[in-house]
Order: sequence, then C-alpha cells, then structure tokens
Amino acid sequence: MIKNFRRAFVLSLSIFLLNFGTAHSVTRYEFLSNLVTARGLDWSDSEEAQYNDGAGFILKSGYVTDDVERLDGNVTRREVLRWCIQSLGLTFEAELLSDYPLPFEDAKKLTEFERGCLVVASNMNPPIFTYDDKFRGNDALTPNEARDIYNAVRNASRNFTFDMVRNPLKGLRVFIHREGVPTGYPQWRVYVTGLSTKGSAEDAKNVLKTQGYDVSVIYSEGSYGFRTQKIDDYNKVRRLLAYVKLRKLRARVLPSMTNTNMQIVPKFWVMLVIDPSYWKIQPIASYLGPNDLAPLSRINSENEAGASINAGFFAVTKGGKGYPIGILKVSGRLVNEAYENRGCLGWNNDNDEAVFAVASEEAHSWFDMNNVIQAGPLLLENGIPSMHDEGFNNSFISARHPRSAVGLTNKGEWVFLAVDGRNGMHSSGATISELTDILRARNIVYALNLDGGGSTEIIINGRIYNMPSDGHERNISYALGALSR
Repeated sequence: MIKNFRRAFVLSLSIFLLNFGTAHSVTRYEFLSNLVTARGLDWSDSEEAQYNDGAGFILKSGYVTDDVERLDGNVTRREVLRWCIQSLGLTFEAELLSDYPLPFEDAKKLTEFERGCLVVASNMNPPIFTYDDKFRGNDALTPNEARDIYNAVRNASRNFTFDMVRNPLKGLRVFIHREGVPTGYPQWRVYVTGLSTKGSAEDAKNVLKTQGYDVSVIYSEGSYGFRTQKIDDYNKVRRLLAYVKLRKLRARVLPSMTNTNMQIVPKFWVMLVIDPSYWKIQPIASYLGPNDLAPLSRINSENEAGASINAGFFAVTKGGKGYPIGILKVSGRLVNEAYENRGCLGWNNDNDEAVFAVASEEAHSWFDMNNVIQAGPLLLENGIPSMHDEGFNNSFISARHPRSAVGLTNKGEWVFLAVDGRNGMHSSGATISELTDILRARNIVYALNLDGGGSTEIIINGRIYNMPSDGHERNISYALGALSR
C-alpha cells in the first residue's frame, strides 16, 4: 500500500513537473498568433480569420518571411528576434547594421542578419530587447518574456522611431532615421536574373506556369530572367525562392502595399554630414563621362570617392546613352548648358564658397563657380523654404517619392540626404515639403533637390546605405562625390 502510494506520488510529481515545464515555454504557433494582435494588423477579412489562425495569416501575408517549421515546437529568443523585426518592416535596417558592435557576450553565435536585428531591436524606441550580458538566442521564450515583447511590439506599432549615428570615416557622420511601420496587406513581386539566354528564361517561364506562377521574361543587369505578377500569398514566394536558390540564380523580392493607416506610414532616410576640411565635393561620372550611364557603385569606385550620391536629372537616348539635363560644370570645364528657371548649385574648388540659385539671365553668380550642377527645385535659401515650384508638376511636388538632396549646414558642412520611397514595408517617400522639413529641422540652411525616384542612392565608404526603389541600382549619368583631400 505504501509502495503504491509512493509510486502514485512520483507519477503525479512527474506529470506536474512536465506540465510546469510546458507552461513556462511558448510555442511558435502561439507566439506568431499573438504577434498578429500585437502588431494591430486587420486580418478579419482573411480566410485564416475563419479558423482563428493568426499564425497562418502572418506567414501567408509575408509580414514574417521565414520558412517556419514545427509550429508546435517551442519558440526560441533568436526566432522571436527575427520575427519581430520582420513584422515591423525593419529587415533592411537590420541588414544595414549587421556589422554594428553589440555588448552581448554571445552575439557572435547569432547569424549576421540576427545581429543586425538585435542592433535594431535594442536601440529602437521603444526597445524590444534591452541590453544584458548575454542574449541567450537558443533559449526557449518564457511567457513573461513573451508578454514584455508583445507590449513592446504593440507600442512600436503605434509610435515607432529609430535613430542611429555612425562615423565610418574621419570627417563623415551618418545619421540613419526610420519612423512608422507598415499597416496594409502586402503583395509581392519577385524579380529573377542570372539566365544566359532568352530561351532558358522562356523555359523557366513555362515550367513555373505549370506550378501556378504568372511570369514574364525580362532582361536586366546583363542577363535574362523573369518577373512575377503580384503574389498575395507569401508561401508561393517561399517556394519560388527555393526554386531560384536551387538553380543558383539571383532574386529580389519587392512589396506592393498601400498602408491602411496613413498617419503612421513608414519613412526611412540617411543623412551624411561631410567635413570640408577632410573632403572636397565634386561632380563625378564614369571614366567615360556622363554620357556613359553607370550604377553609382561603379562611379563611386572609379573616382575613389569616400561617399557619393546621385546628382542632377538626365535623359537617355535611343542608343542607351545619357546626357545631363541642365548645366554641368566640373573643375572649370563646361560639360552641358544651363536649363532656364531651374535650381542650381555652384561652388569653388576649395569648397569654401557656394551659391544656391535659380538659373536665369539675371543671376549668373552660380555660373562663375568652378563646379555647377542643376536639378531643382531649390529647397532652402538662408534657412527659409523656397516657395517656387520651378515649373515641376503637382505630382512631382506633392506626392511622396524617393528623394535625394544636397545642402549646407549653418556651420559650412556639406550634406547628402537620401529618402527611400515606393516601398510600403520600408519607406513611403517624401513630398518636397516633407523633404524640406527634414533638412530644416537639422540646421541645413541651403539645399537643392536632386534627381529622385529609382535614381535615389547614397554610398558611404563603399557601401549602399539606402534601398533603391527598383530593388537594384539604376544606371545614372553623374553623381556628387566626396573626395579625400
């Protein structure tokens, strides 16, 4: 009798300990389901809502892009880290900051992308993870930790900001800013390149058609490939990426989305402040000149620039050549004539005198400078917003687009600014007024809007610091470079 009682007691204790351990862990399914609620996403019209399947919804929507297996298994802290960052639309920021130093002793055990996620998660406002001696990435998430994370994600979904300053080279300071989160239901378009012939691209198209993909053949980046129509089920994107990886092709995935809450649309920009005592600013182009369209990375490399940004507007001939629209003058040599009534920037070779003005017969001070570029409109003159649209249409002025700008601070420092856009998960872009506000709030007193859209790109210390809206670099005519003195 006593033996039986002891056996029963041991059995009961074992069951209690088993249940106790289970109660103090969170499954992947449970976390993903609660993550939908914390993000405040409206999934009431989705098929998953009928079955109360929040995990299925967030994976299908692409708010979490990981290919998640074993939904009934315990979720780890490293998985939670990735999924929170992905769901907030912060994947690019994590990739950009993957080399930033972390105080966690075990940070090296994380993947490169996870380290970037941890940089963002611990420095954003409000933070998801706070600094500690160790991150413990492989530990199972506890219910108490989960509650704190849900609250942090919920707060970030309502009011999110992220700011970081980097000093990649002496005399260069980089300000990285992100605010707002995506709120709509994304659709996805996949671009694939890397096929040598049009025939092989056609073959891939026919194979994918039998698997339910509607694709068209494209020629891009020096090779053939294909582009899908918009896909609203990210599970199909995952399967296509597996197909692409198996065949060692190149793929980029771009979202298409209108945010449902226009009060908190995501915005991302990078501002580079340049000390003229270390760097001189100069128009730069491919070694073949501005008629040879080239990606900014090649222009930057060929000119050995410490940093560069795309510059003025340009046109493309039927033969694929480019030429500047408006005046371009480099070290005293006139490359192209001025375009009347559009904003110009002129400066001398010593970089200690500059003029921001509109090209006209009455104002020639900009023309006397060693270097002159033209774009427009002017944004700031002596700290005051310019009120002239310079003939640009209303869509150009008032709609949100990717933007580039150059300016001067009240201390005489040069400024390059790139604002990303046309990406509902990452950044919606800026109007001309919003672009001016960004600059004015940071003590910029003179500024000129540059070419934008798919041309917007900024490179610092050999690295692209923004996300071009085409998903890849666009070939441009010329740029502004910061060259070492």
